[in-house]
Amino acid sequence: MKKKHKFVLFALLMLLLLGLFWQTQRRESHKKIEKKVIDRIPVSIAQVSKAAVPDSFSIVGTVEALREADIFSESAGLVRKVSVEPGEHKNAGEALLILDNELASARQRKADAHYRQAKRDVDRYRNLYSEGAVPLSAYETVQLQLEEAKAEFIASGRKQSDTRVKAPFSGVITSRLVEQGELVNEGMKVAHIVDMSRVKVIIFVPEKEMMRFVEGTSLTVTSDLFPREYFSGKVGSVSDKSGRDHTYRVEVLLQNTGKASFRSGMFARVLFAGKEKREAVLVPRVALVSGIRNPELFVVRHGKAFLKSFIAGVELQKHLEVLGGLTPGDSVVISGQNELHDGAEVLVIEQKKNSVLP
Repeated sequence: MKKKHKFVLFALLMLLLLGLFWQTQRRESHKKIEKKVIDRIPVSIAQVSKAAVPDSFSIVGTVEALREADIFSESAGLVRKVSVEPGEHKNAGEALLILDNELASARQRKADAHYRQAKRDVDRYRNLYSEGAVPLSAYETVQLQLEEAKAEFIASGRKQSDTRVKAPFSGVITSRLVEQGELVNEGMKVAHIVDMSRVKVIIFVPEKEMMRFVEGTSLTVTSDLFPREYFSGKVGSVSDKSGRDHTYRVEVLLQNTGKASFRSGMFARVLFAGKEKREAVLVPRVALVSGIRNPELFVVRHGKAFLKSFIAGVELQKHLEVLGGLTPGDSVVISGQNELHDGAEVLVIEQKKNSVLP
């Protein structure tokens, strides 16, 4: 009887231990699952899709001045007068700085005197030679002396002129690097000038769109800073060589006058409106994690996000055309990508429809 009682107690104890072990394992399993879920980064995704879109394009470019230049002093000396401030407009040939010209003026006066004397000598020897009073060699010697005096006169005049540092073309002075009283050396940079009366918008066009861009083709240019303003531009030049991403550099030229004017370094949008439609592979623009020049985004596969580059085409409002690197049906991250790294585990909390305007 006692043995049976002991057996029952032993069996109950074993069942209790098994129950505790099972409960502990279950808790550990739940903890692992919870930890795994917590470690996964929540993201929203959308799919790469195909759609019929208008045969048009919108490419963002950078505005540059049509002409700009560093201004260098061609003479040495102390700055006696400063005639320009940064931001001031100067016409071509106007003086920006005036250097000490005392020595240059003295050299020019001396060269002028030698030149006038050499001309008188030539006139006198010409008459003497015609009368046979002097040999030909003597007449030729004074002619050579006249040529030397003329060259010296021209050089000294140039040196005198170089003491006035002038604007090479009409434009706005963006910087001045010297002040009155400073010593300027020959070849020293003293200012920078930029001509913004006309500007060029630099865009990079995909290979498949190059047939649209012929020199002289009219295009429309706008900017987010001037949303209601439209500017008329023309294709100025097209690069003959593509970059590594198979895009070509195109310059669009336009006048830059009026209240709504561009500044160098601004972004501008080049537009072309087509009448027909074409089929394109599209991805939401918000999926980008880098600039449009080197586009990258995260693609979700098997619960992980992988950083992937692709070839972007034209912009279509909130979408980008995909020319290579992605296929329809790929899931791309459109929210939460700032927390991701290549190969990170993700938790999809929302899958949005990739709605595309016709």
